[in-house]
Amino acid sequence: MTKKILIVITLLLTIIEPSFAAQDRTDRTTTTATVTDDEVKIGILSWRGPLGFKKRWQATENYLTQTLDRKITFLPLEFKEILPAVKAGEVDFFTADPSMFISAKNEYGASEVLTMKLSHTDSVGAVLFTRADNHKINKLYDLNQKKFGALQRWSFGGWQMAEKEFRNAGIDPYSLLHTLRFFDKPQSVVYAVLSRKVDAGTVPASILERMVRTKKIDMADIKILRKKDHPGFPYVCSTELYPSFPLAKTAATDQKLADHLAAALRDLQPKDKILQAARIKGWVAPLDYTPIEVVQSQLRGGGYTGRRY
Repeated sequence: MTKKILIVITLLLTIIEPSFAAQDRTDRTTTTATVTDDEVKIGILSWRGPLGFKKRWQATENYLTQTLDRKITFLPLEFKEILPAVKAGEVDFFTADPSMFISAKNEYGASEVLTMKLSHTDSVGAVLFTRADNHKINKLYDLNQKKFGALQRWSFGGWQMAEKEFRNAGIDPYSLLHTLRFFDKPQSVVYAVLSRKVDAGTVPASILERMVRTKKIDMADIKILRKKDHPGFPYVCSTELYPSFPLAKTAATDQKLADHLAAALRDLQPKDKILQAARIKGWVAPLDYTPIEVVQSQLRGGGYTGRRY
């Protein structure tokens, strides 16, 4: 009799144990899915990809995770990765070049949440320049049949602002210039001008000052073209000023979440170590990005397309 009872118990355990194991796997899978669904992913435009990214943005990521009581993950994205990530729903929020943001807004329904203060201003500009010892180039018309360096055609600060200045002067740069050469990084444009690979170039305002500060160049070797004075703007500039980089949300991201995120970031003050680590001065209410759309409509390159040229 005892032997029969043991056989029955053994059979029951054989049936029940896999059932509990399967239920355990189901529970863990469900838990994992819940955590993943609750995670908020923020894509940050990064000139240098992952290099130094964690050191710069880890404190902001930790702060938001604690403040919002949700898992926040910051992802480094290069220019070419921003729009595909927005389109595929791989991020909930993202920072972008102003021109790229307008493309994301028009194509995928993105909307601005905040504007990033990169320095003591919430505006951005661009600078046109040549070598200080190049006495033949002093104004835009002097660039006739010359070689000119810029970032990708869709880069707002790396080319589109400069193109707008040409057109404001009644010049079609594509007809005027002998060569318009595009580079992947702004520093490469600066080095190309100084090494005479191109006769002149344009980069976002602040790039020259950063390179001087890190002793990579000497400002005495640079001559600024079409210099403009903007009170309160701390960098040499050749263009009009436009709204700085936006933090935007995708169309699928909940507005209430966006409001909470915005409130948390706006609470940060310039002296906070979190902002100092990120090398920005803070976040402000979103500026009007309509001027970017106007500029895009007037330029040959138009909005961001993902094409290099």
